Formats: sequence, C-alpha cells, structure tokens
Amino acid sequence: MHRLRTAILLLTLSASPALYAQTKSTSATIKGTTKINSEIYIPLREREEVQVIPLVDTLDCEKEYLFRLRFASKYTFSELFFDKGLATRVDSFLSIRPRSARTEGVDTATLRIIGFSNNNRILLYHRFILLPHVRVFPVLNPNKDNNITVGHLALERDMIYSKKDFPDKCSFGYEENGRFNKDNVITGITISLVNRHLSKNFYVKGDVPTEEMIREVHKVGRGTTMYIRLDIKNGRRAKSVWTRFTLDDGGQ
Repeated sequence: MHRLRTAILLLTLSASPALYAQTKSTSATIKGTTKINSEIYIPLREREEVQVIPLVDTLDCEKEYLFRLRFASKYTFSELFFDKGLATRVDSFLSIRPRSARTEGVDTATLRIIGFSNNNRILLYHRFILLPHVRVFPVLNPNKDNNITVGHLALERDMIYSKKDFPDKCSFGYEENGRFNKDNVITGITISLVNRHLSKNFYVKGDVPTEEMIREVHKVGRGTTMYIRLDIKNGRRAKSVWTRFTLDDGGQ
C-alpha cells in the first residue's frame, strides 16, 4: 500500500510540468480576447479563418482605406461592425472611412467581423488608432454644388433630415456642379445606419434602394447617423461619393 501511494505521488509530480504548461498556454490564448455586447471576440491578427490585408494599426480620419477581405474556404461572411465611421464590404474588399469627434490627440476604433461555418460563428475584432482631423474653424460642406440627392432633395453633409424624406419608393441621384449629368450612371448604393445600439450596412446594385433599406431607415431611432455611398460610372471612369447626416422623426 505504501508503495502504491509513492507511485501515485511520483506520477502526479512528473505530470505537473505538463499540466502547468497546458494551463499557461490556455491563459495565453484567452489573454487577447475581449467582451463586446456580452460576446467574446478574438483578436483578428494572425488568424487564418478571416484575414484583412494589409492589417494596419493606425488610420487617418482624412483618408479612405481599401483592404482585401479573405475568408478561409469553410467560412462565409456574416456581419460587420465599425464604431467610428463607415465600414462597408463589397465582394472581397473592405472599405473603411474612419471618423472621430476629436480635433486633437488620438482616438480609437474597433472593427468587428463575424464569420459563419457549420452552424458555428467566429467573432473577431481589431482595434485601430485614429488620427483625428485637426480643425481650426468649423468646416461646412466644401462641395455644396456636388450632392447626393433623394428625389429632388439634396442631402448635404452633416445636416438633419426627416425619415419622411425617404418614401417607400424613392431613388438616389448625384448632382454635380448643381446639375444632373446623364452620363453619370449609379452602379451601386451603400447605406449604413449607426447609433449607440446598432450598426447596420446594406448594399444594392443600381440607383434604387431596396424595400428593406427604406424599412430600416424608418425603424431606427431619432438621432441615428445615416451614411450613403454611391458608386458612379461615367464611361470608363468610376468613382464613389458619399454623404453623412442625422435622421429626425419628422413628426412621426
């Protein structure tokens, strides 16, 4: 009996280094995770399931960034969130326009990507450092003659518009130098709705928003920021234009 106890003790001691190494490895794996809205997100860097190429750490709020978004073969895209500005996905590309209310120092923003595979989700995040746009004077819309329109209403940047300005059947246009150019063909619309409780992104080809887009515009709360991006083609030339404004209930 004494020999049996000694053998068990020696076995436990010999297994202890391996047990310690396993515990240390598990702690290191969990170390980089973060909890967002009661869900655990894994750092995006060096993951094979989802890749953003190139994955930088710093973004300038005066620029737009275009990244390649790559998923492993068994994963498909599910959702995308970006809390300081506008992030949109089209096919295998990710466009980010960072924004910050600060006018000095630095800010931070978090990108969240959710992938789906075999009834399981993978939740990934990456935290950026933002370099705010330093403003000495308030900036009004510098291109007042170039505006995205809904119906006959020009949607100027950083203004307030009623949800009623977006009826069930509406279309978007682009006013350049105060006039509509028939050679400008709208090939795609991206709409993003952002407030403290949600971040939703929608994309459709053409110049007519879907019923789902307009329905979501009508559903969001007062004070929601709405971003609209139009992809425009003129002959062989292509460009993207955008505007941002705040939604009001409009007496609803």
